Amino acid sequence: MQEMKLDKNEVARRQLGTALALFIEDFDPVSVHTLACAGGEVAEHLARRAGAEPFGSHALATFPELDSKRLRRLRNQYWNAFKHATARDGQEREDRDLLERFNDLQNDHALLIGWYDYEHAIEAWPVEAQAFQAWYFALYPERLNPKFDASAYEAMFPSLRGMSRAEQKKALRDAIGRARAKPGIMGHPKTERRPLICGSSAPTKPSA
Repeated sequence: MQEMKLDKNEVARRQLGTALALFIEDFDPVSVHTLACAGGEVAEHLARRAGAEPFGSHALATFPELDSKRLRRLRNQYWNAFKHATARDGQEREDRDLLERFNDLQNDHALLIGWYDYEHAIEAWPVEAQAFQAWYFALYPERLNPKFDASAYEAMFPSLRGMSRAEQKKALRDAIGRARAKPGIMGHPKTERRPLICGSSAPTKPSA
């Protein structure tokens, strides 16, 4: 058995990588969310430790009505419903409403936040995460700082917002395939070339 060399950087990378791999292939949204939130919490700490400003700080500056406790509660509400059976008083949690509201769209935001903080901490990330970020801002241009032009993202993913969810995921897989074929992207020092799911001998090609 190959020995794992784990530190907090590696833990965040493994959780976020597996979450994104499952997301791209449109597999179990609950597992995606649990892994993305767990990895994202570690990545936020890593970004702060590296002297970078994590995504949460941008959110607090953008929405002054939020405080850090409320932001964390909003961000973790579904994750807490998935990982906790009881409340702090030992009573069973009543999460029916949360569970009924959850869907894969929540994973868009959890993955964006996690990978944003990871990249700012490590300064390198997989091509799949790079493509996902462009896909996210093509899907949610209103989430961009108004100073940034969203046209480049929209050019990469034309008419994305009008597609079905399955078509949107296929557009993401297609973009990853195109990016992998570009030596300038794959050879860039900020592109990490490990497969998303660690332990594989080679990157897994996205399915059509």
